[in-house]
Amino acid sequence: MRASDRRRRVPVLVLVVVLALGPALVGLLAAGGCRPAPVAGPPGAGDDGSTGSPAGDEGGGEVSGEGSQGDSGGEGDGEPPPGRAACPLCGTWVPEADLLHRPLAVVIDNAAPSRPQSGLGDACLVYEVLVEGRMTRFVAFFLHTESAAIGPVRSLRPYMLDLVMPLEAVVAHVGGSPQALEEVARLGSSARSIDAMKDPGAFWHMSGRRPPFNTFTGTSLLRAASRARGYEGFSLTAMTPTAFSFAASAEDAVLPTGQSVMRFTLTYGAPGGYAVTYDYDPESGRWMRYIGGAAHIDAATGRQLGATTVIVHRAACRVIPGDPEGRLEMTLTGSGRAKVFVGGRVLDAVWSKAGTDGALVYTGLQGDPLVLPPGPVWVLVVPPETALSLQ
Repeated sequence: MRASDRRRRVPVLVLVVVLALGPALVGLLAAGGCRPAPVAGPPGAGDDGSTGSPAGDEGGGEVSGEGSQGDSGGEGDGEPPPGRAACPLCGTWVPEADLLHRPLAVVIDNAAPSRPQSGLGDACLVYEVLVEGRMTRFVAFFLHTESAAIGPVRSLRPYMLDLVMPLEAVVAHVGGSPQALEEVARLGSSARSIDAMKDPGAFWHMSGRRPPFNTFTGTSLLRAASRARGYEGFSLTAMTPTAFSFAASAEDAVLPTGQSVMRFTLTYGAPGGYAVTYDYDPESGRWMRYIGGAAHIDAATGRQLGATTVIVHRAACRVIPGDPEGRLEMTLTGSGRAKVFVGGRVLDAVWSKAGTDGALVYTGLQGDPLVLPPGPVWVLVVPPETALSLQ
Protein backbone atom coordinates (compact mmCIF):
# COMPACT_ATOMS: atom_id res chain seq x y z
CA MET A 1 0.00 0.00 0.00
CA ARG A 2 1.28 3.40 -0.90
CA ALA A 3 2.08 5.91 1.88
CA SER A 4 -0.48 8.36 0.48
CA ASP A 5 -3.25 5.71 0.82
CA ARG A 6 -2.28 5.01 4.46
CA ARG A 7 -2.44 8.72 5.25
CA ARG A 8 -5.95 8.96 3.80
CA ARG A 9 -7.24 5.96 5.88
CA VAL A 10 -5.94 7.09 9.32
CA PRO A 11 -8.48 9.95 9.78
CA VAL A 12 -11.29 7.58 8.76
CA LEU A 13 -10.27 5.06 11.46
CA VAL A 14 -10.06 7.80 14.11
CA LEU A 15 -13.53 9.02 13.17
CA VAL A 16 -14.95 5.49 13.49
CA VAL A 17 -13.43 5.08 16.99
CA VAL A 18 -14.76 8.44 18.18
CA LEU A 19 -18.27 7.68 16.90
CA ALA A 20 -18.22 4.29 18.66
CA LEU A 21 -17.07 5.62 22.03
CA GLY A 22 -18.90 8.93 21.94
CA PRO A 23 -22.11 7.85 23.78
CA ALA A 24 -20.11 6.25 26.58
CA LEU A 25 -17.99 9.37 27.03
CA VAL A 26 -21.07 11.60 27.09
CA GLY A 27 -22.76 9.33 29.61
CA LEU A 28 -19.72 9.44 31.88
CA LEU A 29 -19.64 13.23 31.85
CA ALA A 30 -23.40 13.47 32.41
CA ALA A 31 -23.11 11.21 35.43
CA GLY A 32 -20.66 13.61 37.02
CA GLY A 33 -17.66 11.37 36.62
CA CYS A 34 -15.35 14.39 36.45
CA ARG A 35 -16.94 16.27 39.36
CA PRO A 36 -15.40 16.12 42.85
CA ALA A 37 -17.42 14.12 45.37
CA PRO A 38 -19.40 16.35 47.82
CA VAL A 39 -18.58 16.35 51.54
CA ALA A 40 -20.78 13.75 53.21
CA GLY A 41 -23.42 15.03 55.63
CA PRO A 42 -24.35 13.44 58.96
CA PRO A 43 -26.27 10.13 58.87
CA GLY A 44 -29.80 10.65 57.54
CA ALA A 45 -28.92 13.94 55.81
CA GLY A 46 -29.96 14.77 52.27
CA ASP A 47 -27.69 15.99 49.49
CA ASP A 48 -27.72 19.46 51.04
CA GLY A 49 -27.03 18.15 54.55
CA SER A 50 -30.58 18.90 55.75
CA THR A 51 -32.69 16.43 57.69
CA GLY A 52 -36.38 15.75 58.12
CA SER A 53 -39.23 16.41 55.70
CA PRO A 54 -39.66 19.28 53.25
CA ALA A 55 -40.87 22.57 54.70
CA GLY A 56 -44.62 22.87 54.84
CA ASP A 57 -45.26 19.11 55.12
CA GLU A 58 -46.85 19.52 58.54
CA GLY A 59 -49.90 17.42 57.84
CA GLY A 60 -48.08 14.12 57.40
CA GLY A 61 -45.86 12.00 59.55
CA GLU A 62 -42.53 13.32 60.71
CA VAL A 63 -39.09 12.15 59.70
CA SER A 64 -36.68 11.47 62.50
CA GLY A 65 -33.73 13.84 62.73
CA GLU A 66 -30.96 11.33 62.34
CA GLY A 67 -28.51 14.22 62.31
CA SER A 68 -29.24 14.81 65.99
CA GLN A 69 -29.60 11.19 67.06
CA GLY A 70 -26.81 9.72 64.92
CA ASP A 71 -23.05 10.06 64.81
CA SER A 72 -21.30 13.37 65.23
CA GLY A 73 -20.62 13.82 61.53
CA GLY A 74 -17.05 14.89 62.36
CA GLU A 75 -13.85 13.18 61.39
CA GLY A 76 -12.41 13.16 64.93
CA ASP A 77 -9.58 15.60 64.14
CA GLY A 78 -11.33 18.60 65.70
CA GLU A 79 -11.64 20.41 62.35
CA PRO A 80 -15.05 20.46 60.64
CA PRO A 81 -15.23 20.26 56.84
CA PRO A 82 -15.61 23.62 55.06
CA GLY A 83 -19.07 25.11 55.47
CA ARG A 84 -19.95 22.98 58.51
CA ALA A 85 -20.07 23.74 62.22
CA ALA A 86 -20.95 22.01 65.48
CA CYS A 87 -24.54 22.42 66.64
CA PRO A 88 -24.34 24.35 69.95
CA LEU A 89 -27.16 22.25 71.44
CA CYS A 90 -25.90 18.74 70.66
CA GLY A 91 -22.41 19.07 69.19
CA THR A 92 -23.26 17.40 65.86
CA TRP A 93 -21.45 18.79 62.80
CA VAL A 94 -24.01 20.13 60.35
CA PRO A 95 -24.15 22.68 57.50
CA GLU A 96 -23.45 26.12 58.97
CA ALA A 97 -26.56 27.51 57.28
CA ASP A 98 -28.76 25.20 59.39
CA LEU A 99 -27.64 27.03 62.54
CA LEU A 100 -28.34 30.61 61.45
CA HIS A 101 -31.71 30.95 63.11
CA ARG A 102 -33.07 30.79 66.64
CA PRO A 103 -33.72 27.44 68.30
CA LEU A 104 -37.34 26.40 68.66
CA ALA A 105 -38.39 25.18 72.12
CA VAL A 106 -41.70 23.31 72.30
CA VAL A 107 -43.56 22.39 75.51
CA ILE A 108 -44.67 18.75 75.05
CA ASP A 109 -46.94 16.80 77.37
CA ASN A 110 -46.03 13.52 79.08
CA ALA A 111 -49.34 12.56 80.67
CA ALA A 112 -50.21 8.96 79.85
CA PRO A 113 -52.90 9.92 77.24
CA SER A 114 -50.33 12.02 75.37
CA ARG A 115 -48.05 9.08 74.57
CA PRO A 116 -46.55 8.25 72.20
CA GLN A 117 -45.42 11.79 71.48
CA SER A 118 -44.15 13.10 68.16
CA GLY A 119 -40.93 15.00 67.54
CA LEU A 120 -38.91 14.10 70.62
CA GLY A 121 -36.66 11.87 68.52
CA ASP A 122 -35.79 14.86 66.32
CA ALA A 123 -34.80 17.21 69.16
CA CYS A 124 -31.19 18.30 69.76
CA LEU A 125 -31.83 18.84 73.48
CA VAL A 126 -34.69 17.87 75.80
CA TYR A 127 -35.47 18.93 79.36
CA GLU A 128 -38.00 16.95 81.41
CA VAL A 129 -39.58 18.84 84.33
CA LEU A 130 -42.33 18.24 86.85
CA VAL A 131 -45.70 20.00 86.68
CA GLU A 132 -48.72 19.83 88.97
CA GLY A 133 -49.91 16.35 89.92
CA ARG A 134 -46.24 15.28 89.81
CA MET A 135 -46.58 14.52 86.13
CA THR A 136 -43.89 15.70 83.74
CA ARG A 137 -43.57 17.77 80.58
CA PHE A 138 -40.76 18.19 78.10
CA VAL A 139 -39.16 21.32 76.73
CA ALA A 140 -37.71 20.06 73.44
CA PHE A 141 -35.26 22.17 71.41
CA PHE A 142 -34.89 22.05 67.62
CA LEU A 143 -32.11 23.90 65.82
CA HIS A 144 -30.56 22.09 62.84
CA THR A 145 -33.24 19.37 62.64
CA GLU A 146 -36.70 19.59 61.13
CA SER A 147 -39.82 17.84 62.36
CA ALA A 148 -43.14 17.82 60.52
CA ALA A 149 -45.15 16.97 63.65
CA ILE A 150 -44.32 17.93 67.24
CA GLY A 151 -46.66 17.38 70.16
CA PRO A 152 -48.96 17.21 71.87
CA VAL A 153 -48.15 20.81 72.76
CA ARG A 154 -49.23 21.95 76.22
CA SER A 155 -49.10 24.99 78.48
CA LEU A 156 -46.10 26.92 79.78
CA ARG A 157 -44.75 27.17 83.34
CA PRO A 158 -42.53 30.06 84.53
CA TYR A 159 -39.51 27.89 85.33
CA MET A 160 -39.49 26.66 81.73
CA LEU A 161 -38.41 30.17 80.74
CA ASP A 162 -35.26 29.64 82.84
CA LEU A 163 -34.36 26.89 80.35
CA VAL A 164 -35.46 28.68 77.18
CA MET A 165 -34.06 32.19 77.60
CA PRO A 166 -30.32 31.40 78.00
CA LEU A 167 -30.42 29.73 74.58
CA GLU A 168 -32.32 32.68 73.04
CA ALA A 169 -34.97 30.26 71.82
CA VAL A 170 -38.52 30.83 70.62
CA VAL A 171 -40.91 28.90 72.88
CA ALA A 172 -44.12 27.34 71.52
CA HIS A 173 -46.95 26.50 73.92
CA VAL A 174 -50.75 26.46 74.42
CA GLY A 175 -51.47 29.11 77.03
CA GLY A 176 -49.85 28.77 80.42
CA SER A 177 -50.25 29.02 84.16
CA PRO A 178 -51.16 32.50 85.49
CA GLN A 179 -47.59 32.87 86.76
CA ALA A 180 -46.12 31.92 83.38
CA LEU A 181 -48.33 34.29 81.40
CA GLU A 182 -47.53 37.11 83.82
CA GLU A 183 -43.82 36.45 83.33
CA VAL A 184 -44.17 36.41 79.53
CA ALA A 185 -46.01 39.76 79.70
CA ARG A 186 -43.33 41.23 81.97
CA LEU A 187 -40.48 40.08 79.74
CA GLY A 188 -42.18 41.31 76.58
CA SER A 189 -40.58 40.43 73.26
CA SER A 190 -37.49 38.98 74.97
CA ALA A 191 -39.65 35.99 76.03
CA ARG A 192 -40.18 35.15 72.30
CA SER A 193 -43.44 33.29 72.87
CA ILE A 194 -45.58 31.63 70.20
CA ASP A 195 -48.85 30.85 71.98
CA ALA A 196 -51.56 28.79 70.25
CA MET A 197 -54.10 31.10 71.91
CA LYS A 198 -52.66 34.03 69.91
CA ASP A 199 -51.05 32.30 66.91
CA PRO A 200 -53.48 29.49 66.03
CA GLY A 201 -52.12 29.28 62.48
CA ALA A 202 -48.87 27.81 63.81
CA PHE A 203 -50.67 24.76 65.26
CA TRP A 204 -53.24 22.18 64.23
CA HIS A 205 -55.39 19.49 65.84
CA MET A 206 -54.32 15.91 65.23
CA SER A 207 -57.15 13.59 64.23
CA GLY A 208 -57.63 10.59 66.49
CA ARG A 209 -56.45 12.50 69.58
CA ARG A 210 -58.82 13.94 72.16
CA PRO A 211 -58.37 17.39 73.73
CA PRO A 212 -56.19 18.62 75.33
CA PHE A 213 -53.79 16.08 73.82
CA ASN A 214 -54.45 16.90 70.16
CA THR A 215 -52.59 20.19 69.54
CA PHE A 216 -49.52 19.75 67.34
CA THR A 217 -47.10 21.97 65.47
CA GLY A 218 -44.06 21.63 63.18
CA THR A 219 -40.76 23.38 62.71
CA SER A 220 -41.61 25.10 59.41
CA LEU A 221 -44.86 26.54 60.83
CA LEU A 222 -43.05 27.77 63.94
CA ARG A 223 -40.27 29.37 61.90
CA ALA A 224 -42.86 31.23 59.81
CA ALA A 225 -44.59 32.44 62.99
CA SER A 226 -41.23 33.44 64.48
CA ARG A 227 -40.43 35.58 61.44
CA ALA A 228 -43.91 37.11 61.45
CA ARG A 229 -43.49 38.13 65.09
CA GLY A 230 -40.10 39.68 64.38
CA TYR A 231 -38.16 37.23 66.53
CA GLU A 232 -35.76 36.51 63.70
CA GLY A 233 -35.18 37.82 60.22
CA PHE A 234 -33.71 36.32 57.12
CA SER A 235 -30.47 38.21 57.89
CA LEU A 236 -30.00 36.69 61.35
CA THR A 237 -26.36 35.61 61.61
CA ALA A 238 -25.73 35.40 65.36
CA MET A 239 -25.03 31.85 66.46
CA THR A 240 -27.04 30.25 69.27
CA PRO A 241 -25.29 30.27 72.67
CA THR A 242 -23.65 26.94 73.47
CA ALA A 243 -25.67 24.73 75.81
CA PHE A 244 -22.72 22.46 76.72
CA SER A 245 -19.05 22.02 75.87
CA PHE A 246 -18.81 19.34 73.18
CA ALA A 247 -15.83 17.42 71.87
CA ALA A 248 -15.29 16.89 68.15
CA SER A 249 -15.92 13.16 68.61
CA ALA A 250 -16.79 10.66 71.34
CA GLU A 251 -13.11 9.72 71.63
CA ASP A 252 -12.17 13.35 72.36
CA ALA A 253 -14.62 13.82 75.27
CA VAL A 254 -12.97 15.07 78.48
CA LEU A 255 -14.72 13.60 81.52
CA PRO A 256 -13.84 12.21 84.96
CA THR A 257 -13.50 8.44 85.20
CA GLY A 258 -16.76 7.98 87.08
CA GLN A 259 -18.49 4.72 87.93
CA SER A 260 -19.48 2.02 85.45
CA VAL A 261 -23.27 1.66 85.07
CA MET A 262 -25.47 0.04 82.44
CA ARG A 263 -28.93 0.97 83.73
CA PHE A 264 -30.53 3.54 86.00
CA THR A 265 -34.09 4.20 87.13
CA LEU A 266 -35.64 7.44 88.33
CA THR A 267 -38.85 6.98 90.35
CA TYR A 268 -40.19 10.50 90.26
CA GLY A 269 -43.55 11.62 89.00
CA ALA A 270 -47.11 10.50 89.55
CA PRO A 271 -48.03 6.86 90.17
CA GLY A 272 -49.22 4.76 87.26
CA GLY A 273 -46.44 4.64 84.70
CA TYR A 274 -44.09 7.57 85.33
CA ALA A 275 -40.95 5.73 86.48
CA VAL A 276 -38.17 6.30 83.93
CA THR A 277 -35.41 3.80 83.13
CA TYR A 278 -32.43 4.20 80.81
CA ASP A 279 -30.42 1.24 79.49
CA TYR A 280 -26.99 1.84 77.96
CA ASP A 281 -26.48 0.39 74.49
CA PRO A 282 -22.71 0.10 73.87
CA GLU A 283 -23.16 -0.45 70.13
CA SER A 284 -24.87 2.92 69.54
CA GLY A 285 -23.38 4.72 72.55
CA ARG A 286 -26.86 5.80 73.60
CA TRP A 287 -29.00 5.55 76.70
CA MET A 288 -32.31 4.03 75.56
CA ARG A 289 -35.40 5.31 77.37
CA TYR A 290 -38.19 3.29 78.99
CA ILE A 291 -41.24 4.69 80.77
CA GLY A 292 -43.67 2.71 82.89
CA GLY A 293 -41.69 -0.42 82.08
CA ALA A 294 -42.07 -0.11 78.29
CA ALA A 295 -39.87 1.35 75.59
CA HIS A 296 -40.64 5.05 75.07
CA ILE A 297 -41.42 5.32 71.35
CA ASP A 298 -41.69 8.22 68.91
CA ALA A 299 -45.19 8.11 67.40
CA ALA A 300 -44.26 8.73 63.76
CA THR A 301 -41.07 6.74 63.41
CA GLY A 302 -41.82 3.87 65.78
CA ARG A 303 -38.26 4.12 67.09
CA GLN A 304 -37.27 4.12 70.74
CA LEU A 305 -36.12 7.42 72.20
CA GLY A 306 -32.52 7.65 73.35
CA ALA A 307 -29.74 10.11 74.13
CA THR A 308 -25.96 10.19 74.08
CA THR A 309 -25.87 12.02 77.43
CA VAL A 310 -28.49 12.01 80.20
CA ILE A 311 -28.18 14.44 83.12
CA VAL A 312 -30.13 14.03 86.36
CA HIS A 313 -30.37 17.61 87.63
CA ARG A 314 -31.55 18.08 91.23
CA ALA A 315 -33.39 21.32 91.98
CA ALA A 316 -35.57 22.58 94.82
CA CYS A 317 -39.27 22.23 94.05
CA ARG A 318 -42.46 22.89 96.04
CA VAL A 319 -46.19 23.45 95.56
CA ILE A 320 -47.09 27.14 95.32
CA PRO A 321 -48.86 28.02 98.58
CA GLY A 322 -52.59 28.48 97.99
CA ASP A 323 -52.49 27.50 94.32
CA PRO A 324 -55.83 25.74 93.62
CA GLU A 325 -54.29 23.43 91.01
CA GLY A 326 -51.24 22.50 93.05
CA ARG A 327 -48.87 24.14 90.57
CA LEU A 328 -45.17 24.10 91.35
CA GLU A 329 -42.38 26.57 91.71
CA MET A 330 -38.90 25.34 90.87
CA THR A 331 -35.54 26.93 91.63
CA LEU A 332 -33.36 26.69 88.55
CA THR A 333 -31.02 29.53 89.48
CA GLY A 334 -28.13 29.33 91.95
CA SER A 335 -26.36 25.97 92.10
CA GLY A 336 -26.91 22.32 92.95
CA ARG A 337 -25.81 18.74 92.34
CA ALA A 338 -26.24 16.57 89.28
CA LYS A 339 -25.26 13.19 87.89
CA VAL A 340 -24.13 12.84 84.30
CA PHE A 341 -24.65 9.52 82.50
CA VAL A 342 -22.43 9.13 79.45
CA GLY A 343 -20.60 6.28 77.74
CA GLY A 344 -21.73 3.61 80.24
CA ARG A 345 -20.54 5.67 83.21
CA VAL A 346 -22.03 8.01 85.80
CA LEU A 347 -20.21 11.15 86.93
CA ASP A 348 -20.89 13.47 89.86
CA ALA A 349 -21.30 17.08 88.74
CA VAL A 350 -22.34 20.54 89.88
CA TRP A 351 -24.72 22.88 88.07
CA SER A 352 -24.84 26.66 88.35
CA LYS A 353 -27.01 29.37 86.84
CA ALA A 354 -27.04 33.12 87.48
CA GLY A 355 -30.49 34.56 86.76
CA THR A 356 -33.31 33.64 84.38
CA ASP A 357 -31.30 34.38 81.25
CA GLY A 358 -27.98 33.15 82.67
CA ALA A 359 -26.35 30.10 81.13
CA LEU A 360 -26.87 26.73 82.84
CA VAL A 361 -23.35 25.39 83.39
CA TYR A 362 -22.26 21.88 84.45
CA THR A 363 -18.81 21.16 85.87
CA GLY A 364 -17.02 18.41 87.78
CA LEU A 365 -16.90 18.54 91.57
CA GLN A 366 -13.62 20.48 91.42
CA GLY A 367 -15.00 23.02 88.96
CA ASP A 368 -13.37 21.43 85.91
CA PRO A 369 -15.45 21.74 82.72
CA LEU A 370 -17.22 18.68 81.32
CA VAL A 371 -16.56 18.17 77.61
CA LEU A 372 -19.34 15.90 76.34
CA PRO A 373 -19.36 13.63 73.30
CA PRO A 374 -21.49 14.95 70.43
CA GLY A 375 -25.08 13.72 70.36
CA PRO A 376 -28.50 14.55 71.80
CA VAL A 377 -28.70 15.48 75.48
CA TRP A 378 -31.63 14.87 77.84
CA VAL A 379 -31.76 16.66 81.20
CA LEU A 380 -34.14 15.28 83.84
CA VAL A 381 -34.87 17.98 86.42
CA VAL A 382 -35.98 16.38 89.69
CA PRO A 383 -36.42 17.35 93.36
CA PRO A 384 -33.47 16.51 95.65
CA GLU A 385 -35.32 13.67 97.38
CA THR A 386 -36.09 11.78 94.15
CA ALA A 387 -34.89 8.15 94.30
CA LEU A 388 -32.25 7.13 91.76
CA SER A 389 -31.15 3.49 91.48
CA LEU A 390 -28.11 2.32 89.51
CA GLN A 391 -27.35 -1.11 88.06
